[in-house]
Amino acid sequence: MFSKGTKKEVAVIVQARMGSTRLAGKVLMELMDGNTVLGFFLKRLSECKRLDKVIVATTTNSKDDILEKWLVDNNYSFFRGSEDNCIQRYQEAAKKFDVDIIVRVTSDCPLVVPEVIDEMVKYYLDHSQSIDYLSNRQFTNFPEGLDVEIFTFKMLTEARKNAALKEEFEHINNFFLNRPSEYRIRYYNHNKGSDYSRFKLSVDTLEDLDGLRGLFSKRHLAEDFSFDELIERLNSER
Repeated sequence: MFSKGTKKEVAVIVQARMGSTRLAGKVLMELMDGNTVLGFFLKRLSECKRLDKVIVATTTNSKDDILEKWLVDNNYSFFRGSEDNCIQRYQEAAKKFDVDIIVRVTSDCPLVVPEVIDEMVKYYLDHSQSIDYLSNRQFTNFPEGLDVEIFTFKMLTEARKNAALKEEFEHINNFFLNRPSEYRIRYYNHNKGSDYSRFKLSVDTLEDLDGLRGLFSKRHLAEDFSFDELIERLNSER
């Protein structure tokens, strides 16, 4: 995929907007100790050692003006693009910031684990001659909500040019998953010996958000938690 010895720009692009259907404005709601969902999320992403940039891709909808102000006030890089065509928004964001390899995450998964992202980026780069799309979202033993996908700008540009289905414009991964004969897809799992996919850590409802808040306030999850520490705290409720 890449020539050996060439340095590629790796960036995480965070999909975020205020107009969530089920829980509007959730990204700026408090998660823990005065940190908003998005603020906590971006702070964690900034701890990743294998990312060159952290970029937020939001929309041109006026509802996201307040999100732009928050991003400016907190000195985060961002791009505003199409609300409905996520492929176009991501591709234009990646182009603006000269990104070669995109790490895709969404803001409804704030309990991101930097070590997991770093491991996946390293795996992707080490196997770049045999992998196009790497994901821990499908066929996974990770908790739901630690979702990470990795692919190239070239692939994203192809997706923008050739996407035809509504589901592909709305959910970028569907373009690649719908074409297994064209893209070499690999699913990434952890090696901790157990399946933790029964745990839901994404935020779709206020109940979900309260559940994550409880991990910090009731089960004393540390702000800088590791993957092992997260699993330990999740298991402590059983």
